[in-house]
Amino acid sequence: MDIRKATPGDAPAILAVTHKAFTLYHDELHADYVVGGLVETVDDILHDIAAHHVYVAELDGQIVGSIRFQKLTDDLAYIYRFGVSPDINNTGIGSRLLATVIEQCRRDKFKAIALHTNSRYYKLARYYYGKHFYVHSTSTDKGYIRALFVLELDGTDYDISPAYNK
Repeated sequence: MDIRKATPGDAPAILAVTHKAFTLYHDELHADYVVGGLVETVDDILHDIAAHHVYVAELDGQIVGSIRFQKLTDDLAYIYRFGVSPDINNTGIGSRLLATVIEQCRRDKFKAIALHTNSRYYKLARYYYGKHFYVHSTSTDKGYIRALFVLELDGTDYDISPAYNK
């Protein structure tokens, strides 16, 4: 398995994996709200590849997972659209993708990384707790209870507020 930066040619495969992963998320939560990962397009992914950071996990020549992050401030990065094909969940691929982003954020001198997930999705909450993220706060601004998870990278102060409305 290889973790690498995404290229524009990867966008259709990233879209397919994202739709599979977020369909599982939607179905397991019986969500009655729009799940962003299910309405994005190849153009959205191409924009993210050009403007932010997108990594893919490739297994036997096929993209099986992806993760994205963007710089919110000099101190704060934000992870989004993190998903692995449900066909190979619990094999460590997601953990390797997340570790790659954490390492990159450390190299880039971010003080913290933030992300949102549905607070009712126990499997994801437990996963992020296991990776040393903690729940900073919750909100209902998207029609469900979203938890803002944070991983502090160096123990110094940072402003989390730019992540509130992501």
